[in-house]
Amino acid sequence: MSIKESHPSQAAIENVTVSDIDELTDRMSGWDNDWRQLEAGRLQNRIEVIAGKNTVIQQVRLSHSIHQQGKTPSQLVTFGFPSSKSRMSWDGREFPGPTMYDLNGENGYDAVSGRDFFGVTLSISRVYISRIAQQLKLPETQLIGSNLPHLLASENYALGEFRQYLYGLCNDLSNAKTPKEDHLPTMELDEELPVRLLTALAETRLESHDQTLKTRKKGLGLAIDFIEANCEDNPSIPDICAATGLSWRSLDRAFKECLGIGPKRYLLNLRLIQARRQLKVAPPNSKVVDIANDWDFWHMGHFAREYREMFCELPAESLTR
Repeated sequence: MSIKESHPSQAAIENVTVSDIDELTDRMSGWDNDWRQLEAGRLQNRIEVIAGKNTVIQQVRLSHSIHQQGKTPSQLVTFGFPSSKSRMSWDGREFPGPTMYDLNGENGYDAVSGRDFFGVTLSISRVYISRIAQQLKLPETQLIGSNLPHLLASENYALGEFRQYLYGLCNDLSNAKTPKEDHLPTMELDEELPVRLLTALAETRLESHDQTLKTRKKGLGLAIDFIEANCEDNPSIPDICAATGLSWRSLDRAFKECLGIGPKRYLLNLRLIQARRQLKVAPPNSKVVDIANDWDFWHMGHFAREYREMFCELPAESLTR
């Protein structure tokens, strides 16, 4: 399954279990792979491919040790996120803890995964991610144009947070059961996910070139006004940047300096607050799902987790109070 084969309005999901390693790599559309089994025994491998319009996630489980080598599709930017419990060596070196690997080198990738391996690959259209970077006023050549042999996400908060978000998103996408929940995967895959990746990489690799404090505070006021006016539509970070004239780094710094949280978290909190206010005054027979949808929450499991973390109660408890 490739980006071109995915449905334009919802995520396309394919889940296959195979015993032949070549059958598994054949499912990785556009990849030039040569994976080799290193241990004797019957393989039990599984790959789940989740494809949006511009983004593809692959969840790979390997029962035996595998020599993984090859090249990723040139039109995509691709990163790998092995499970923290999985062993993997890269160019003969093993890096402990949660790791993010850059798979975009000119010479391809060369790694050895251990037994009972699980990992996630994330691929995004180069054209699309470059456009997002421009909207965020980030120099994409510094973020996705050079080869990063490895990045230890456990030692970097931004990458660690992104990795946690990616794994949570994979779980949500895999378990989505209702038609309305398909709305979330599309937005998350093609809007939220690329922004989160770029901003995490920016925090990791870029030096600060921010506007003055006065400019940031002015931008903060514009951002809050824009968020309040468009809260129910869940505007993207590029939209907020465009409305304020600030780069993502300056916008993020302004929020954290004055409010202690970033703009995306501020927006999420406001949507949760507005949903709670509506739940508390809702007429009899109102449904949590309808009110959640009013504030652009489409995956009920995700909404319930965020709501409970914020208010220490479930949405249904607020509704029946």
